[in-house]
Amino acid sequence: MAAGCSACDACSACGACAACSGCNPCAAACGGCNPCAAACGGCNPCAAGCGACGGCGACGDIELSNEEAQAAYDCIRGQLQAGYAKADLVSSDGSDVSGQYMDWGVFNTVAYKSWTHGGRFVNNFANGVAAASYGTMEEGGAMPVGSVLAKDSFAVTGKGMVVPGPLFVMEKMPGGFNADSEDWRYTLVMPNGKIIGTTDGAGSGNVAFCIDCHVYAERDSMLFIPEEYRN
Repeated sequence: MAAGCSACDACSACGACAACSGCNPCAAACGGCNPCAAACGGCNPCAAGCGACGGCGACGDIELSNEEAQAAYDCIRGQLQAGYAKADLVSSDGSDVSGQYMDWGVFNTVAYKSWTHGGRFVNNFANGVAAASYGTMEEGGAMPVGSVLAKDSFAVTGKGMVVPGPLFVMEKMPGGFNADSEDWRYTLVMPNGKIIGTTDGAGSGNVAFCIDCHVYAERDSMLFIPEEYRN
């Protein structure tokens, strides 16, 4: 990890937009509306014109020790929470998601790199409806309706800058909501609180890649935490 990464004064929302090519193994075409894709432009919501403060940040081969990953998250979490809260994202029952997800159960021991989320470091949260079933990981069955899972994310640039990433949210909806998504509603929230897309809602096409990835999971479209990072 580059010098200065673990210090809070090294955290910045403005890191150079590194190339993200190859980060997302689920994207057949690295471009378009996929926030994890290579193209820094077009309709990629992850990087506004590939600007210095784009949500994409760096992804790829940056490696952190568990201690460094924890320090980086401790440093950026306040910024993540404040930014996501601006989305005012609520679940179907009206519960605050983007502002309160950090109060839910967390199922990883430390932030870990997720290649299916652009090589960013992520944390896995589950609301009260989801917690018991989600905690069984691969051993359980379909998740109960009303389950909400959230992954916040950050990246570390080659220069050691800690940059915020999107909030990835999936909510289990009643049967018949969307057969292609196994009745999950995906929502992507950018670090500034802008909602880029929601399944069967505004910007639905922008989160179609979520379905494309998750549909290959063995249990109810859920991609689980690597075993070495599980609580």
